[in-house]
Amino acid sequence: MQRVLHFLTLPRVVGLYIVLFIAAALQNYLLGFGNYNNYLMFAKPFHNLLLNKSIYGLHPNLYFDNYKYSPTFAWLMGPFYYLPNLLGMILWNVLNTVVLLAGAWFYLSDEKDPAHQRQVALLIIILEALITAQNLQSNNLIVGSMLLGLYFLRNERVWQAAFFFVLCLFIKFYGVAAAGFFLFYPKKPQFILAMIVWTALFAIAPLTMIPPANLMSEYREWFEVIIESKLGLQVSVMGIAQAWFGMPKTDANYRIIEAIGATLFLLPFLRFGLWKDRLFQRRMISYFLLFMIVFNKMAESPTYVMAVTGVALWWVTLGEPTQLDRILLALVIVFTSLSPTDIFPAIVQREFFQPYNIKALPCLLVWARVQYQIWTQPNTASHSLRHAS
Repeated sequence: MQRVLHFLTLPRVVGLYIVLFIAAALQNYLLGFGNYNNYLMFAKPFHNLLLNKSIYGLHPNLYFDNYKYSPTFAWLMGPFYYLPNLLGMILWNVLNTVVLLAGAWFYLSDEKDPAHQRQVALLIIILEALITAQNLQSNNLIVGSMLLGLYFLRNERVWQAAFFFVLCLFIKFYGVAAAGFFLFYPKKPQFILAMIVWTALFAIAPLTMIPPANLMSEYREWFEVIIESKLGLQVSVMGIAQAWFGMPKTDANYRIIEAIGATLFLLPFLRFGLWKDRLFQRRMISYFLLFMIVFNKMAESPTYVMAVTGVALWWVTLGEPTQLDRILLALVIVFTSLSPTDIFPAIVQREFFQPYNIKALPCLLVWARVQYQIWTQPNTASHSLRHAS
């Protein structure tokens, strides 16, 4: 491991991200239209905005599948609509990469050894980020924006923080949940105001192209699409419960699991004495990033960059990792990040990894480990009071 870290210096890791993600875009383009439909679904709805037509429903002349994102995201993707597909795909992956790199870079800026922590975290994340880039998905952009929002929130720059959280809201709405960590930091009223203002501005941005009545209609359709969206591959606790224990695939069962996960996530917030503790804040953010995926009934392989980012941020909080911690990290790298790759035979993936949702299991184990560490962390405030008395 030390040899790898010695060779893959931080500048080389950053360069590797850029090169790999450009190569992923080029590969998709060379493989043909069917391999870059995700990109077309992001870039081409702008065409319908230009014509004042609905961006929802099927538009096989532009892309396949239903558009599931906000009217504002279609508006924001306008510049990509005018680019040739190859150039647009490259720049799309570069944009996602730069935001992810910037998020990790700034979020880890106040660590004791930020260069080393950035290097380690980015190496842990790279395989999952590449899977997202190969699918031309927006998850790298989302997790990078969340980290930038958390960085600005921590530094009391609430308007910048709110901008990135609201950006998440209008791409993949669950990313805005990271804004809940404003509870840990000062300037709460200012932050709430900033969230309201940015949300309003983002929401009305498409009015530059379509009239208010049409925009309201588009938002109604967007909410309907969200409600009616078919379930994903369920690479999550839901998928494990179904494959391992035969749990019926019903909304009631999903709600029970979601309620259990949400309760377990929220309970540590009751440790009010630790809210200002830096280590507690870092652990809770890692815990949150893991929770958002492992308890998500829509989770699929390209979304796991969020969970593995949580693993990476957890790892860099460990002063002296235990043997258990090392084993858990190894399990994440092998069975979460490497399991979808050609390192494993196709029959192993098809007959074992995929049907049993093995990809989700290591992240679930890390989530449990982080929870244990959160609950066993000493209350520094009460400890200091006892020591003073």
